[in-house]
Amino acid sequence: MHLNEDALDKMTASINNEVAPQIDCTSCGACCRNLMIHVTQAENKRIADTLNMSTQAFEDQYVESGSSGTQIINAVPCHFLCDSKCRVYEQRYADCRAFPNLDQPRFKTRLFATLMHYGMCPIIFNVIEQLKQQTQFFKASTYES
Repeated sequence: MHLNEDALDKMTASINNEVAPQIDCTSCGACCRNLMIHVTQAENKRIADTLNMSTQAFEDQYVESGSSGTQIINAVPCHFLCDSKCRVYEQRYADCRAFPNLDQPRFKTRLFATLMHYGMCPIIFNVIEQLKQQTQFFKASTYES
């Protein structure tokens, strides 16, 4: 089955919308143990306020800044992971909220990164497995003699 990019995006998002609610991310935490996430100063301030810290003290303790101005959490696993749960879940970063990004457009451009997390994230695993079935991945084999 050949799909154009829009059709693939719609199919992936639809499967994700079915699978994601069935997975309790707060009982897993694998992404928090494995991912480096990008953060913003506004997000840092929001979480610093939640933790009753100054933004500067928060960033000094938890954030690494690159020369281009990008910021990432400075440790993997994440500082805020405790017993597979996020201590700042309600205020978590946008990258954390969006992961695994399967409902976002241009899935094809993120396929390599998505497959890198196939064995880590139950949502990704289940979406990819259903995507293979719906696209008849194995029937369209190019390895036939």
